[in-house]
Amino acid sequence: MLMHTLLAVLALAADPAQADPVIPNCVVGSPNDQAVPGPDPGVLTKLTVKLGSRVTKGMEIGSIDESEAKAQLDVKILEYKVAKNKGDSDVDIRYAIKQAEVSKAALEKLKQANNGVKGVVTEIEVQRAELEWQKGVLATEQARQTNASDKLTAEAKLAEANAAKVALERRILRAPFDGVVVKIAKHEGEWISPGDPVAYLVGTDRLNVSGNLDATQYDPSFIVDRKVTVDFELPGGRKVPISGKVVHVSPIKGKLLPIWAEIEVPKENGEPVVRTGFPASMTIHVSQPQVKEMSSTPVRRAPARAISKSAGKN
Repeated sequence: MLMHTLLAVLALAADPAQADPVIPNCVVGSPNDQAVPGPDPGVLTKLTVKLGSRVTKGMEIGSIDESEAKAQLDVKILEYKVAKNKGDSDVDIRYAIKQAEVSKAALEKLKQANNGVKGVVTEIEVQRAELEWQKGVLATEQARQTNASDKLTAEAKLAEANAAKVALERRILRAPFDGVVVKIAKHEGEWISPGDPVAYLVGTDRLNVSGNLDATQYDPSFIVDRKVTVDFELPGGRKVPISGKVVHVSPIKGKLLPIWAEIEVPKENGEPVVRTGFPASMTIHVSQPQVKEMSSTPVRRAPARAISKSAGKN
């Protein structure tokens, strides 16, 4: 039995042209299917979407009471302005420099007086004058250090203002991806706790298609990155093939080999041609080389007469 299976696999690898398996009754779902939660507690003051609304990534879909967050931001901005104004000021430095210069000039005068007539100025007076000059020098150094500290304080206040801005931004609920609102969980005026779902979104630009192969016939490395064609049957009998590729093969050994492919959904008149839940079958093109990148196949609308004819047969 083992030898028979090995020969079958080798035959498939040797003649892949006859080995494109077709998986019927595939499961079609969206890789982007999630709730938009409220990150912070508060009252939902605005909801800009409704059931069926189309949203784009980053689009505002609602907001939680922002009054307190806005007030906090205003306070932090004012604190930053005050700190920056203080850090930009060098008045204390210039004053300390001038004070040191005056003290030094006074010291020089006393020394000159003693050079003319020794003992006119006592030694203690000279030492006091020298102390005043040294005091001015140290005051200048201290003023520079204080100014540097004030600049750092201004930077810290700017960081606090940016944090307050982020906190305010968190009050705005935004769509995490392009999609459609499929459920509204909260309404304006309701209290939102952190993590409470406000709306549920489903992505429509990309779809996952999953199914199973016979694990005794196909090795996972032989299937991954293969091109696929997913055939959808739409209402009215219209059939739509869409290209994609295998993105994941289950690493778990069993009788069946679960695989997942991904397709880009084409649109007609701004609407996706296929959606989750549509019946589909998937052909895995093992007869073709493995691919790393795939582009979606444009879908051409069949003539109305052909659709009607197909519908009549059904």
